[in-house]
Formats: sequence, structure tokens, C-alpha cells
Amino acid sequence: MALLNRNTGFIFGNVLGLTILVAGIMITAPQKKAEQAEIDKRNSEAVVVAVCDIQVATRISMDVVKEDRKPHDQVPLNAVTSAKKIVGLLTKSEIKKGQVVTYSALDLQSKSE
Repeated sequence: MALLNRNTGFIFGNVLGLTILVAGIMITAPQKKAEQAEIDKRNSEAVVVAVCDIQVATRISMDVVKEDRKPHDQVPLNAVTSAKKIVGLLTKSEIKKGQVVTYSALDLQSKSE
């Protein structure tokens, strides 16, 4: 009988310990995810990226670009940071799908009214 009680106590203790461990993981997981998102945000910059290949002399619209975040080392110095700023401008050079849009690829005088 004493053996049964000792085993029951051992099993109960392990189950309780595992329950506390799992609860702790579930409670801290959202906080860790938020912390990682903040780290990722600090290590990246908001830029405008081409959604598809954009040919020369194409007027920029919200259909061909999107705002995204890229690591600092993948962002050119003259990268466009807001799609709203360039809507209506013509391209001076071809921009490939996924490429960060730069002001040097755009005709800044071509804004349509």
C-alpha cells in the first residue's frame, strides 16, 4: 500500500510540474513574440517594393508597389519609404519584382495631376 502511495505521489508531482511548465510557456509565448517583432522592427526599415516587373515609362500606381520592411543592409540610400509619395510618377529605368524602389529609378518631374 505504501508503494502505491509513493508512486501516486511521484506521478502526481510530475504531472503537476509538467502542467506548470506548459502553463508558463503558454503565458510567456505572446510576450516573447512581441519582443521578437520589436527587435525585427528595429533591425529593418520601411521601404517601397515592386510587386511585379515595372517597365520603363510606366506610371506608378498602388497596384505595382507595396510597402514592406527590409533589413538595413538591403536598403539603398535613396530608397522610397512611402508609396503615396510616388504614385503618379513615371519610371526612368526598369524595376524588377521584389526590388526596393529608389528615387533614382523615377522621373520626379512626371507627377500627373
